[in-house]
Amino acid sequence: MASLAASLIAVAATSICEAHAEGRPTSSNICEREMIRSSNENAVPLAVLYAVALTETGQKGALNAFAMNVEGRAVFSADFREAMMRFLAAKRSGAVLIDIGCMQVNHHYHGARFASVEAMFDPRANVDYAARFLKDLHKREGTWTSAVARYHAGPKNAPAQKSYVCAVIANMIASGFGAWTDASRDFCRPRREAASR
Repeated sequence: MASLAASLIAVAATSICEAHAEGRPTSSNICEREMIRSSNENAVPLAVLYAVALTETGQKGALNAFAMNVEGRAVFSADFREAMMRFLAAKRSGAVLIDIGCMQVNHHYHGARFASVEAMFDPRANVDYAARFLKDLHKREGTWTSAVARYHAGPKNAPAQKSYVCAVIANMIASGFGAWTDASRDFCRPRREAASR
C-alpha cells in the first residue's frame, strides 16, 4: 500500500498538476457549465472535475446529467423523467449501488446528503457535491491524484484505485488538459498495454 501511495504522489506531481487551459470544456453541456462554475467556487481544478466526469459518465466524449450506473451497468436516459423511472425500477428490483448524474454520485453512500433523489440528478447539486467531496478527499489524502483514487474506490482497494487514476489521467490527456509524463506512463503502463490489445 505504501508503494501505491508513493506512486500516486509521483503521478500527481507530474500529470494532474500539468493541466492547462486549452482543453477546457465548452459551456454547451449543462454538466460542463456546472463544472466550470463549481471549479471556481470550490477551488477544485477543472481538469480534475472534467476528467473524473468523463471517466464516470462520458459517452462518446459527452457528459450526461441523467446517466446512472446500476450495480456496474451503465444506464443512459434522455431526460429527467426517464432517469427517475429507471432509478425507481432499479430500486424495486433490489439494486443498492446506483451512481447518479454528471459526477455519478453514489446514492447508497451519499444520498442522505441530498434533499431527495431528484436533487441528486440536478446538475448543479450533483457537481457541487462532487467538487466538495473531492476537495475534502484532497485535504485528507494530500494530493489530487489520491483524492481521485478515493473518489471511486475505498481505502483498501489499491487495484481499483490505480485503474481508476489511470482512466482519469487518460481522459484528462484526451481532453487536452495534460500530457503523458514518464511517471504517469510507467504507473499506468500495464493498463495502457492491455487497452491497446
